[in-house]
Amino acid sequence: MDISVRHATLPQQGGTPHASPQTCVAFSGDNRWFATGGYDGRVVLYDRATGQPRWTGQHHRLVNGVRFAPSGDRLASVSADKTCQVWDTRTGQLVNVLSRQPDDLNCVSWLSDDALVTVSQDGTGRVWDLTDGMLRDTVLSHADHCMFVDASADAVATCGEDAVIRIWDLQGACLAELGQAGHAEMCRWSPDGTILAASCDDGHVHLLERDGELLGKIGPYETAVKSVAWSPDQRHVAIGAYDSTVRIWSVSTGEELVRWSGPHLWPRSLDWAPDGRHLISGTTAAAPALLPVPDQLGDTVHGDVETVELTPTTTTCGVNHVSSHRDVIALGCDDGGVWLAGSTPRRLPGGDGSLVNTVSLHPHAGLVAAGTFSGLVWVCTLEGEPVASVRRLHPINRVAWSPDGNRMAVADYEGTLDVYRWQDGALVPETAYYGHDGAVKDVSWVDDQRLLAVSTDRTARLISSDGALLRMFTGHGELINSGSVTRIGSREVLATASRDRTVRIHDVDTGELLTVLVGHDESVKAVAWGHCDGRPVLLTGGYDFTARLWWFTDTAELAGSRRLEAHANAISSVTWAGSDPVTAGWDGRVFRWSIDGDDARPQVVFG
Repeated sequence: MDISVRHATLPQQGGTPHASPQTCVAFSGDNRWFATGGYDGRVVLYDRATGQPRWTGQHHRLVNGVRFAPSGDRLASVSADKTCQVWDTRTGQLVNVLSRQPDDLNCVSWLSDDALVTVSQDGTGRVWDLTDGMLRDTVLSHADHCMFVDASADAVATCGEDAVIRIWDLQGACLAELGQAGHAEMCRWSPDGTILAASCDDGHVHLLERDGELLGKIGPYETAVKSVAWSPDQRHVAIGAYDSTVRIWSVSTGEELVRWSGPHLWPRSLDWAPDGRHLISGTTAAAPALLPVPDQLGDTVHGDVETVELTPTTTTCGVNHVSSHRDVIALGCDDGGVWLAGSTPRRLPGGDGSLVNTVSLHPHAGLVAAGTFSGLVWVCTLEGEPVASVRRLHPINRVAWSPDGNRMAVADYEGTLDVYRWQDGALVPETAYYGHDGAVKDVSWVDDQRLLAVSTDRTARLISSDGALLRMFTGHGELINSGSVTRIGSREVLATASRDRTVRIHDVDTGELLTVLVGHDESVKAVAWGHCDGRPVLLTGGYDFTARLWWFTDTAELAGSRRLEAHANAISSVTWAGSDPVTAGWDGRVFRWSIDGDDARPQVVFG
């Protein structure tokens, strides 16, 4: 692997720690530091006393985990760039780059100051000896992606997408399999190492003994439970969920005691300070949230649960989704805004402060619809006048107007696809489809009566507007991020983009697999059909910072491809403005490309 060694940089005056939401947070055990990692690939170390950034390190891809060594002298970070980087916390110097695992690294935990364990998308956990930077023989395994690891003094817990939690000794022998915990997002040992708290897909945190006995459940939540952290005295747990809340619960009574909420809270990761005084949570803003824990925290509630509303102080610039119609390009951004691109970009009023995941321009009426992480769907005019809104329980992944503008499809994180009728300036519920066994990542209209939905369950489904399943497409080895349908000659052709780094092309009517496109080095995030020079062209964008154009013949055979490079971060969304490709990225920029033979010229239209 070609890995450039990067040392940390000192913070610039007036700069912001992150240019993207934070994916992971951690306190050091000695209470001197806390750290964050983000989608921007940055690792930021903060001084606990002042709360200010001390230095910033950099990975080549998003950071999935940060964790301090027991002494607090070193910080380990793991990334989708397949490396674990070990930093000197005082100086920011890069001490080690550990890079022998073949897939994304998802989490890291220290066994001692001289050894750590990393877990990966390839389903394995590996133990590293930091005295020489070499892998030990110890291998921890799951049947699917291994997502989280946590070490106590004498045992290691791992959880993955095979819906099993495994307990290992420090030599790699499996001591127990905790199957009744279900699919766990995170598992954390209690401070004394006797109880495991697992945030699970049934909306609860499960408290488990080492032999798998279920001691109790905390919850329920109506949205995904993503993170959990123990209080130092082991009497309480903090839970982060995708309802934009962080809550403290009593372990003994199961009562909720304190709740923080705010549209920018994104508690994919959560940690409790060793002195018990603060929690730290990831956010969709530029810095994490430090949440002060009440001094007198009991086990029962006297009166109402204490609720604290939070507002962001800094925002990030990432563009999450882009929609175009004629000469209008609309953007949904991390800063909670819907923007119209152009020589002078214009922000439309509306929203609730939560990041905008998706936008869709109405085909006729001069309207734009948007959906947020906190579950708000709203419609406004291109002049910014509010028209309609709907509040839902779960994060909105996609909104899409039908070609005739009479319906809107709304897809969410919990796997629901709803069709609303647009009637007299209001969204009227019409049809709900619950067929996917996972989050619906993208939905697009094939025509006024048919929709295409793709999901984390690795399937694409052709659905009628009244909710009937017409055809299912399978074959991807990972979740599907995006889908698009076009007509090439006499065929309707489907393209699906996946985290398995491929694009699959199917005949919509027969289900036949026509070809598999390989070229992106990382997850393919977005796909859109268009026409350039009179030929059908597929535009794709990926986590490898690149977009690609794929030309097809009139018989749907691949005729050629080329790469488009201009972004400094992953490409989040692609579309077409006439015959021009449009790419949007988490670097906060949108490019409109002019294609002339072998010449591809990007024009910045936002950022």
